[in-house]
Order: sequence, then C-alpha cells, then structure tokens
Amino acid sequence: MKWACGLSILFLLTLVFSSCERRDIDVFTLEGYLTDEVSGKPVPGVHIRIDGLKSPSGMGIITDGKRKTAGQAVTDNTGYFKAKLKVFKAAEQLELFINNNYKEGYAFTKHHISLSGLDRSSKNRVELTLNPTALLKVKFRNANPVSDEDTFRFAYYGSGTGKTSIQGRENCGTVEESEHFTWTGKDVCGIYILEAVAGYETTVYWSVTKNNETKQYHAKVFVERDVLNEFSINY
Repeated sequence: MKWACGLSILFLLTLVFSSCERRDIDVFTLEGYLTDEVSGKPVPGVHIRIDGLKSPSGMGIITDGKRKTAGQAVTDNTGYFKAKLKVFKAAEQLELFINNNYKEGYAFTKHHISLSGLDRSSKNRVELTLNPTALLKVKFRNANPVSDEDTFRFAYYGSGTGKTSIQGRENCGTVEESEHFTWTGKDVCGIYILEAVAGYETTVYWSVTKNNETKQYHAKVFVERDVLNEFSINY
C-alpha cells in the first residue's frame, strides 16, 4: 500500500512539474526552404540553429537580455527544413543562425523573426536564402622600390561571409611581414587568398608610404562564382 501511495505521489509531482514547464514555453512549428541567393537552387545539408530572444529594453537590443536555443534543423536535398520550437514565454523574437556548420562554398548569416507574427496553432512558413562564396587571390608587389623604408599596409574589412576571410597567405619576396598586414622594405611580394561573397563586389583597401608620404587606396572587385578571382596591386 505504501509502495502504491509512493507511486501516486511521484506521478502527481511529475504532472505538476510537467504542467509548469508547459506554461513556461510556447511551442511553434517553423518550416520553409533555403535557396542559393544567386542561382535560386536549393541548398542541402545546411544546419540552422534557432534561438529565442528577449531584450531588456524591448527595442531589439539584446545586451543583458535573455537568449535560449529553441530548436534546430538541417535542410534536406530540396532545401526544405522543419523545426519544432520550444520558446520561453518572455521571448520577443527568433534569431536563426543559418549555415551554423559552415558548409563549404557558402556564407554564414543570421535572420530575425518577430514572434508576434507567428501562429502557435499552425505551421509557420519562412523562405530563406544563403549567399555563395568564392575565393579572391590578392597579389601585391613593390614594383617601384625607393628605399628600405617603403611601407605597404593591406586591409580587407569584412567579406560579408560571416566567417574567417583569410584562407591562405604566401610570401614571395625577401621582406617578411613586420606586423599585422604590414611590410617594410624594397623586396615586398605577397599573396593573400580571401573568401568573399560571390555575385557581388567586394572592396580591397591598402596604403603605401614612400619618401615619407602615405597614400590611401581602395578598389572594388567583382567576385565571380566557381572561379579563382584575382586582383593585383603593383605599387
């Protein structure tokens, strides 16, 4: 009898705690298709993590707010994904981390969805796109050396891939990189392999100091898909 009573109490406690947990979350179903931004074709094998967010100000600023992973999904061969989300009650929006597994040849990006526009009683549809990436080979050389004080500084501010831009580097001169992206001397020659968003222009920046005069430069380079794009700097 005591054993039966113990089981009954345990069962009741389980119901109570389960009920509390259910009252503390909202359940949504989110589904849709992920396609290539350039070609429009489906992108399979991409991991999507979905977080619920609440900001202390209610203005979308998440600093010191609350974040909790609500669910995840992986796109199939047709680009389709479906996720059952358990979102904490106070959440105001969803943040989708698209390509969280860093699928090769594609950028990593984020997408936000307001929870006020979602329906708990039915499936919620969202269409997502992902930018393809390609490699950009930048070669630089001191073609007109003046002195051992010649200085070259290379800069590449954000490729839009959401990942580490530099995929490789090579030194083809006798002058070594003296500090981050800086070479000082006559025999400067180097190569950087960068990953950039394909189908768009990206900007390369550099500066040259000769005869105590520094000049700033930049150039826009269109990045084509499925090729090794190249850009040369002869200073």
